Amino acid sequence: MTHKDILTPINPSLGFGAMRLPDEKETLKMVDAYMDSGYNYFDTAYAYGGSEEMLKKTLVKRYPRDSFMITSKLPPWNMKKPEDASGLLKESLIRSGLDYFDFYVMHSLSDSSEKHYEDMGIFEWAFEQKKRGLVKHVGFSFHGTTAYLERLLTRHAATEFVMLQLNYIDILRGPARQWQELAIKHNKPIIAMEPIKGGTLAHLPDSAEKLLKAYDPNRSIASWAMQYAASLEGVSCVLSGMSNLAQMQDNIKTAKNLKPLTEKEYDLLEKVLIETGKKANIACTACKYCHEHCPQGIDIAACFTHYNEIKRGSAHWNVSMLYDVMPENNKASNCTKCGACLPYCPQSLDIPAGLSLVSKELE
Repeated sequence: MTHKDILTPINPSLGFGAMRLPDEKETLKMVDAYMDSGYNYFDTAYAYGGSEEMLKKTLVKRYPRDSFMITSKLPPWNMKKPEDASGLLKESLIRSGLDYFDFYVMHSLSDSSEKHYEDMGIFEWAFEQKKRGLVKHVGFSFHGTTAYLERLLTRHAATEFVMLQLNYIDILRGPARQWQELAIKHNKPIIAMEPIKGGTLAHLPDSAEKLLKAYDPNRSIASWAMQYAASLEGVSCVLSGMSNLAQMQDNIKTAKNLKPLTEKEYDLLEKVLIETGKKANIACTACKYCHEHCPQGIDIAACFTHYNEIKRGSAHWNVSMLYDVMPENNKASNCTKCGACLPYCPQSLDIPAGLSLVSKELE
């Protein structure tokens, strides 16, 4: 395999992922900086607590409707009967202050929930909403097996785009290359999500960061991941979750100065992955989809973040201090291994096993 088998120099759009927005004042600055840059694609979801409402305040009420595009997502796991979908869409529109969504996504499809989603008839329902003018384009975000993606793209051929987790870890070490190839085979534009893998590729082990800084000391670590995702064949938009103005400015700088990665740079990223692989970590992206399903109230994402910080070289005493001040019921040792969280993890992590590692390391 050569790098040219999976990458083609292109110049996709930069999408503003609104999963982890800061306070209103900072979000206003981010929205304005993003719109001023010439980009205009915003991504939110019913499940992103407070995100739709924040975009209503900072974007929808302040800019002409035809100046931006906005995506929201239907959470099929919130549906007990097919009729629930219309209520969820209506609620998202009200939260967002909109009459329609430019793009509407069937959220986080995975093998474990395939039967439920099909029984609910969510795709058929979504295209009915398109006919009604409540959504302009229908797609789905995917977190399953390659076989399931093939079934989805074959069974629901009218789907207009797909959201896939594409980054240099998941392409070069995981199944994402197969997902990319399937989307291309079925002629579906790709929105690349998790290009920085929930921040993982912005904070590498010291030995990996030194490789990148030695090559180009003026580039941010995150910009490498953004450039890689933007260079993938079939990608029309790179969607990055941004939570402060500095991240926004860095991503805009990368997108505005996008150049194809050279073969030497591809090889460098392979070396980075080798160094990263030497440091055991838990591949959590802090989406927090699992949180509301934990009967113990464990702050799973925070536990994994603290563990990963240690494995990437942060001072143990400092991370331990931050972990110690967490509420006791939020800590990893409260896990009963009930498995209630497992169906909701887009990364298919063994969350109880990960929490056991955290407990041994930090408690």
